[in-house]
Amino acid sequence: MADHAEGAKNPEAGKQLVARHLREAHEHFRGERQLADYVAQLDLGECARILEASPTSLASLAALREECRVEAGERRSFEEIIRTWTLHVLSGLEGG
Repeated sequence: MADHAEGAKNPEAGKQLVARHLREAHEHFRGERQLADYVAQLDLGECARILEASPTSLASLAALREECRVEAGERRSFEEIIRTWTLHVLSGLEGG
């Protein structure tokens, strides 16, 4: 993944990637669950590219409370965690 670090190596490309995904979500989905429905249809590779391009670090996502944190003894799939983090990143960047 480090070889493809759009956000880390080229912050402008990372911003463009995230902006493109937000635009696509707004064009193709409607309603309260717009971003959630959009993220649900992405493949995991694209979720990883969004996370990599985001200014939000994975460490900060892992430390967040509520839906982003996996508690001791809790079981969630890798896919569910990556999609939850991707949704959190897009939701946080949507307004700015």
